[in-house]
Amino acid sequence: MILAFECPYCMTNNSIEVDPIQDIDQQMIQDCEICCQPIELWVKQSQADEYQPMMNPRIYVEAKQDGE
Repeated sequence: MILAFECPYCMTNNSIEVDPIQDIDQQMIQDCEICCQPIELWVKQSQADEYQPMMNPRIYVEAKQDGE
């Protein structure tokens, strides 16, 4: 699965390949494809709301400056 995220330094769109089973709640460091700054990435899964259970929870990447 390929997920997109925005570089917190130069705001350029980047992408990363993740395994939707093994990579949930994992932290990774990846350099920006354009400015080469290190980006701290967290692969997360949206939580189901008890009032609106989700059939297919969304997987997304949260990107922060390294050390932020």
